[in-house]
Amino acid sequence: MTRRLVLIALFALAACSKKSGGAEATSKYPGTEEGAKQLLTDLRTSTDAPGMTKSLRPTSADYKAVFTDDFAAKAEPGYDQLWSDPKSVIAADPANTELKLSKATTEDLKAWTPAVKNDFPGGYEKVKDSFKPGLTVYRWKYVKPGEDLGMAFDGLIYVNNHWAWFPKPWRIAKG
Repeated sequence: MTRRLVLIALFALAACSKKSGGAEATSKYPGTEEGAKQLLTDLRTSTDAPGMTKSLRPTSADYKAVFTDDFAAKAEPGYDQLWSDPKSVIAADPANTELKLSKATTEDLKAWTPAVKNDFPGGYEKVKDSFKPGLTVYRWKYVKPGEDLGMAFDGLIYVNNHWAWFPKPWRIAKG
């Protein structure tokens, strides 16, 4: 191989790994509630919360697997601003050591069950029909022990054999 072909191959590999959205880092956590708990606990205590947050960036295939075609086409460019903002980091006050986790299947979201209504932001009702079936969406809070209020996050989904983060999808629907 010529030196030029080697450089082209290296650039292609780098581009592919950049597009992966960090799936390798988050795939070490199983796609279960326990896997979500471990990921979110590790994220809260990590010395590299920005890096762990970036590892949750969805790929194009993830958007297509989570959302209907029309919504996926809006979601990927809609979330670009989030992923380009260095302040977009999942973090919590060090005193917020307790994790409160809620989950709902996409079928539960579509049915807008009482549990979903109680546990998820109302914005999900606006986009409930934009999700594909067969997925589980997680919402969580980092709170002080014994409290219910703290830093709240939503939109963690295990898709394509890794965890990805799709926060506040109703904001994308506006665009």
